[in-house]
Amino acid sequence: MMLPKVVESKAGTMRASSNQLLLTTLAAAAAAAQLCCAAAAPTINLSNLLGSSTSIPAYERILSQPVFQVTTPWGSPYMLFEKYKDEEKALETESGVQDDEDMDKFSRVQQKDDMQDTRPISLYFMDEHDARALADEMKQMKHMKDSDLRITCSSLGKAVRSASHLGRGLPTGQGIDDTTGKILTMDDGGSLRHKIVPSKRELFYAARCVGRERVGCFGDSPNEDADLLLQPQDVIEANKMQSRRASKKNTARRVQKARQLEKEGLVESPEDRLRREYAHMEGQVGLPVFYSEGLMRKPPVLRRLFQGAKSAWTTSSLTPLYFSYEDLMKDWSIMRERSNNKNKIPEKPPKVEVFNMIDVVTSIDKDQWKAQRRSELVRDQKGLVGKIPVIHNLIKTGKKGVTKKSGLEKVVFVPSSLGIQAKERISAAGSMKTRLRPMRAWGKNA
Repeated sequence: MMLPKVVESKAGTMRASSNQLLLTTLAAAAAAAQLCCAAAAPTINLSNLLGSSTSIPAYERILSQPVFQVTTPWGSPYMLFEKYKDEEKALETESGVQDDEDMDKFSRVQQKDDMQDTRPISLYFMDEHDARALADEMKQMKHMKDSDLRITCSSLGKAVRSASHLGRGLPTGQGIDDTTGKILTMDDGGSLRHKIVPSKRELFYAARCVGRERVGCFGDSPNEDADLLLQPQDVIEANKMQSRRASKKNTARRVQKARQLEKEGLVESPEDRLRREYAHMEGQVGLPVFYSEGLMRKPPVLRRLFQGAKSAWTTSSLTPLYFSYEDLMKDWSIMRERSNNKNKIPEKPPKVEVFNMIDVVTSIDKDQWKAQRRSELVRDQKGLVGKIPVIHNLIKTGKKGVTKKSGLEKVVFVPSSLGIQAKERISAAGSMKTRLRPMRAWGKNA
């Protein structure tokens, strides 16, 4: 089964550089929700027994993937100041991202002596090692040596919801201004932007996969992109900055080349088509997820017994997208060892394709909205009967149109095993800080 080519691109910046940030000891007042770190008893999920696990909204399918933050012992993320270079401001002004009316949405700290403009942000790391590297860098600062820095864990769904609110950012929990009744500005700590930092480890693997342009790898060869990701953060950011400056000219050149080939009756190469469609990712970084044709998730045992093996595989087999390239290779080896036709299956996947997770999630969300809208229109055509939940399914009106499925309805996300292990370690260690206030004196001690 081929993963559909209908995954739509979505412009967005998913990048952060630790050397590009001015660290501060100010911690955001909002405590990060300890969704994945709570030591709760495991729950039984029967949603896939008779129903479908892919019927849930797209943004809920990524809740099992953990993300990591550098926080205080109470879970409040440390605020960082991202350098806002003059080159970036000029680039955004030329591309029309900002105008005079939206300048207030991109508030900045006032310039000081030799300090560049900065923007306060909070970072969600896909890889625990990247988060610990930032914590170690913060520990090198004199006024941070005695600070109790922690690595806390939350879900990717929370990170995506937080990072999707750019502009003025999200409220931090600071008190409302008593005189105006409004939330404090970003410069005063009333709101904060959040960004997701992709795993450097997975980006290295993504640079060698098919479709590397989807996650911002526009080098002349896969080896060139992979070698770049092995460099320090300042080298990577300098290279990405040059790519962002040249992206506008490169996009115009690719479009002109595609039109010329169309006039001549020639077919554009797949690599050139990807570079043209994902031109907005040049100089940026995406969140990679990996897919290999032939690797599917087996239907549950009860479903195979009720429907039959052949019918269950046809209707209930799922297409996994892996957050970890190494997990994909491991599952391929397990699948090959358990297969009856072991000799016919290659030791390694013939082709591993990489996708941008944001593009996949937004495309699934659009497909679900279209299906829901079609269902509402059919119910409206049935009139009063369409409002009765059970009976309207028994009554058919007109010819039933055949809806072509995109394949996105079978997509499931497989969390990184390294991330799960890190989450379990953090949960087992605990915060070692109680959130309970001192008990009031009562009885004889009152």
